[in-house]
Amino acid sequence: MTFVYGFFAALMLFGLWRMWRNRHGVIAERKDPAFDVAEGQPEVREALDLMRDQNWSALTKLYWGMTPSDRYHMIESAGEIAFNGPPDIPDDADSALLTITGGMQLMHGMKVKGAGSALAAYKADGKRMMDDMRAAAARLREAGGRNPGDSTNLALQIRYEVALNGDEAHINNLVGRAQASGEDNIYIALNHLLGFTPTPRRPADRMWRVANEWASSPPNAAWFAIPARAHIEEWRYAMACPPATPERSTMIDLMSDDGFRRHLTKLDDMFWSALQRASISGAEFAFAHNHLAFLMHLFHIEDRARAHLEQIGPHISRYPWIYLPTGQTRPTLLLADLRKQYGLPALQA
Repeated sequence: MTFVYGFFAALMLFGLWRMWRNRHGVIAERKDPAFDVAEGQPEVREALDLMRDQNWSALTKLYWGMTPSDRYHMIESAGEIAFNGPPDIPDDADSALLTITGGMQLMHGMKVKGAGSALAAYKADGKRMMDDMRAAAARLREAGGRNPGDSTNLALQIRYEVALNGDEAHINNLVGRAQASGEDNIYIALNHLLGFTPTPRRPADRMWRVANEWASSPPNAAWFAIPARAHIEEWRYAMACPPATPERSTMIDLMSDDGFRRHLTKLDDMFWSALQRASISGAEFAFAHNHLAFLMHLFHIEDRARAHLEQIGPHISRYPWIYLPTGQTRPTLLLADLRKQYGLPALQA
């Protein structure tokens, strides 16, 4: 009887796998044509056009004309759009081109695509992912050697290390190099945080030390979204725990705790106050408002969620909304539902 239950469980899992993959065994792109994968950043399409035209000098100029955070976001979004991976570049490519294409290849590798039967697809996925990731790492290291002060390159190297190895000493070394660069890059802080998210063997207080370090003396308001992401990661971990576990039970209680809501409101107040004192870049703006909107929505602080959703407009981001079922499959539908829920006018098609 145990064998029968095991067989049917495996069959159900295989069915779910087939729903996720198309008939050829290849992971399908997200079916939400209205979703702006560039998340409102105009340089993403511009960069892709320059790559198509092989206008490498203009692409390098575009890269260095952006803020560090915007450079990272451009690479991340371009990697999402270029479903077949980045283009080939000249043998004498400069550090900007190596960083752009290495970063795109990193994002491409993390999608884990493959083809064939279940077992063959799994093996193909793993090989293709590792091939992409190793090639990406080589380009990023070469670019970093040529220009060690590029925080965007270092942020991508941190993302690679978090995704593949999790070597905390190496992550901290890369973070130290980024801090010494003199560039303010929100994705250094984010990827540093992602290296210490809670697991059954790693308590949340390690993540919080990182979050509080970045938010203690922030260069601008966007950095207050780093502790917001830490709260989201703690919620995500707790809700993935089995029912009746202390982590899950504590989080459920916290979600209806008025005192904790007041704590989150103070974090939001610090963001709005800092926003009056210093400007933030486009990528930082989107990052901050999307994370704070998600957090305020999650903990039912309606007026605060509404204010951030107003600022987002039509540009909902992949993260952190991907942590909700509709956000993963139909982010524009989720945004429409949220705007209706909070009394905001519907967006024009």
